[in-house]
This record gives sequence, C-alpha cells and structure tokens, in this order.
Amino acid sequence: MKTLFVNGKVFLGNNKFADAVGFDDETGKIIFTGISEQSDLIKNEYSEVIDVKNKLVLPSFTDGHCHFIEGSFLNSRLNLRNAATKNDFKEGIKKYRSINNNQWIFGGYFSESNFLEKIQLDKFFLDEICDDIPLIISRFDTHSAFANSKALEMSGIVNSRSEFTSFELIQDENGFTGELKERAMNFVLDKIPAASLSERTAVVLKELSNLHSLGITAISDITRSDDLEIYKELIKKNKLLLKVDSRLPFSEFHNMEKVKEEFSEFTDLIKFNSLKAFYDGSLSSRTAYMHSNYKNSNHNGIRTEFVNSGEFEKAAFEIDKAGYQMSVHAIGDKAVTELLDLNEELIRINGVRDRRFRIEHAQHIAEKDFERFKKLNVIASVQPSHLFSDAKTSSEILNDFTSEHNYKKLFDIGARVCFGTDFPIVGVSPFETIYYAVTRKATAFPEGFMTENCISAEESITAYTEANAYASFDENERGNIQPGKSADLIVMEDDILNINTDETINAKVSMTYFNGKRIF
Repeated sequence: MKTLFVNGKVFLGNNKFADAVGFDDETGKIIFTGISEQSDLIKNEYSEVIDVKNKLVLPSFTDGHCHFIEGSFLNSRLNLRNAATKNDFKEGIKKYRSINNNQWIFGGYFSESNFLEKIQLDKFFLDEICDDIPLIISRFDTHSAFANSKALEMSGIVNSRSEFTSFELIQDENGFTGELKERAMNFVLDKIPAASLSERTAVVLKELSNLHSLGITAISDITRSDDLEIYKELIKKNKLLLKVDSRLPFSEFHNMEKVKEEFSEFTDLIKFNSLKAFYDGSLSSRTAYMHSNYKNSNHNGIRTEFVNSGEFEKAAFEIDKAGYQMSVHAIGDKAVTELLDLNEELIRINGVRDRRFRIEHAQHIAEKDFERFKKLNVIASVQPSHLFSDAKTSSEILNDFTSEHNYKKLFDIGARVCFGTDFPIVGVSPFETIYYAVTRKATAFPEGFMTENCISAEESITAYTEANAYASFDENERGNIQPGKSADLIVMEDDILNINTDETINAKVSMTYFNGKRIF
C-alpha cells in the first residue's frame, strides 16, 4: 500500500521543509517529497492520503548507544532512579519485594545528585531494609553498586577478595562496606540466576513497544553474546520491528563471522560490523581517566585491566586490520586523548580507510583534541541526558569542570556527533535527551549548566537521525527523508523545533512508521 502525507511540515534537514511525503510499504521506501501543488497532482496514485494538519514529520529516531536487551530486563527490576531520601530507598525496596518473589533483588540506578539528605549507603543500611534476601543496587552509571551482607555472602566475593584491588572492593576500619566497583560489582552481579528465555523475550517486547511510542525504529546496541538468543526469538516470531546495529564485545572478534552467518538471512533487521570495549570507568565513581587528579585527591581515575594489560591495543589493531568498526567507552579526557592517539597509530600501521572509529560518551574532551576528532573522522557518540547528574557531580569532584559535556565545540567545527541514551542508565526517551542538549538544565543548575554549550533543536534532531545513520554506515539507507531512503517516519504531536525548550522533555509522537507500515 502506498501512503501520502499531505499538509505537513516535513523536515528535510538544514532548515529545509516539504509539505508532503509519499511512501510504499511493499518496498519500504520513500518515493516522493514535495509541496502541496505537486502532491495534488499525484494523490490518485496512493491508496491512503493522510492530512497531517501541519504537524512536524521527522525521520524516525535512532538511539545511538543503548543496551536494549539488558536494559529492557533491568528496567523491569528495582527502580530507585528518583530516590532522594532514606525513606525512598526503604519504601522502594519494600514495595518491590512485596510484589516480586525473587531469589535476588537488584537494579536501583540511583544517583547521589538527587539526595536531599545525607545517606550513608553501605551494607548496614541495606541490611536494615532487607537482610534475608541478597540485595545489590547499582548507581545510575552501572560502574559501582552497594550490596547487603547476604549478597556478599552468597556471591562468595569475600573469599575471593584477593582477586580485586582495594579500589574495587571497598573496606574501612570495620571491614567490607558493601560498596563494589567495576570488576567487584560484576563478580556479584554474575551470581544472579538468569531469567528464562520466555521471561526475557516478554520483557523486551514490552520495551520495544515503548520505543515505537517514542519514535525510535533503530538502535546501535551494546550487545552481550547471550542477548543473541533473544534477537533470534524475536525474528522467529516476526516481532523484531527494529533495525539493530549490534556491537559485540571485543572478546567476540573471532566469532564474528560465525555470528554473521547465523543472522545472514536477516541483515535488513540486524547487522554485525562493530565491536565494543571499555577504556576507563565513570565520573560518579571517580574511575573516569582524567588528565588531572580529582578534587582533594591524588587519583585521576583508572584504565581498565584490559587496557593496562596491553590486550586492548593488541586486539584493536587486529580488529581494525580485519575491517571492523570499533566503539570504545571513554569518559575521562585522558582516555579520549589516548584513543585519538590510537587512531593515529591505526592509520600509520594499518593505513587510511573509512573506519569511523567511535568514542562512546566522550564526556570530557581536552581543548587540544577537538580538531583531532574532525581530522581523524572519529565519531563522538554522546548522551546529553547524563547531564541530569553529571553537572552537579563534576562541579563537586573536578577542579576544572568546564570540559563536562562540552561537545558543542565538535558541532561548531563540523566533527561527527551522534546522540543516544545509554539506556538503562537513563530512560530511553529521545525527547529527554534533546531537552538536556538544548537547555542543559540539571540538578543544582536550574538555569542551565554552562549554557554556552547548548545545542539547537535542529542540531539535536540531526544527531539523533542522520548522524546516527552515518555512525553505523547506514547513511545510504536511512536517517533523513529522501526518495529511496527507508520509510521510517514519525509524525509529532508537538513541534519540537518551535515549542518552548522546557516543554521538549514532554513532547509526544502521534504516529510511527517502520518500512512504510504504521507500528504506533
């Protein structure tokens, strides 16, 4: 069936608009863009003509960085994202326990930037709330967590303490505090029994419907190897109404051809061309690797053991030589600098090619490094909604916080920037992301945090659509509204190009189309 939108405000990019757009659900492609006079002449060629009544029509959104399968599952767990008081923690955990019969309680994703009172988070505090079931609650950045005594005992981490540094398994004069960072946190989380395939699939389908309601039809997914069975299940059920750019861990490099073969029939829905690694930690855990020490500290963060061992660099050269793309987590400015240095070495050793190396987060960028992003064609894959916490945290723990989310300079010089959420670190809404990008209003900064770094609404939309398509080598297939591109479209209820910026966070989608078919 061919569908024609008329009387619309069809965003073509670069402040250009059409009145109408036509598409075909058999080919899944856009076949026409133009003005009202032109659409009047061809209306009889379409099975359905929809008057969108001057509503904004956009290319659908791509979340440029999310953990979709893991996030869908974790998002169904304990939610303490808005916890601000001790009682919020107590009531949240008790309520969750009252309606869930779980062997373990986990989730949380709290942020200290929300706290309205002093809260001493440790195993003793958690034991008072729950001492008979293992409980572990993560910070919103998922690089550190707090466990109760039962979780420490059942995981066996105390007996394995020699495997971890004092920075990962935290102790004080009274012994283990229950705070766990990086590898120690993962050690405990790995002991949680896995949910069944059917349980995880049902949760993912629910989250997929939420994506559609927000105008999201594509993702760059940080994929774990055991997520693949969920994708297979969704494809088997013909339920994967989503284009997935999967980014498996570096450790899966030698399995990539096997994985690609397994999914070879479904390359229109999921592809495997990129691998992901961690270079450093996070800001709130003070494990982001910085050029300068943290405030009142002789510590400047950490590089992961994978990096320190030399295995990361060895793998990077091998992966690059094989022609795959790399996506590397780097939050601290020194981590970013060293990855740009690595790119120069990749070019020198493996030669010039269109590698589109991605630095995921690029949360702090040293002044000397902005032009290097453009020169090396390195993509900054950033998450503006993290400002909700990072603004306050950076002002408290960094001596110089002017580099915090300062990627506006990348836009200004024409470097490549794409937007995502890092779901489930924050919610998956693109409108929340755009709100933080255009206002920079965050906890402790109601008028905006370093507002000279605000991004325009149009730049934000482009970063969420066209730039994300480019960042996954899909610019010839999707990302903007042009004949021949995928008919992945959204009709907005609210015109986010013209509404008050404070209202952006609550913007609504009226309709979402995927390959020319309406899915919301």
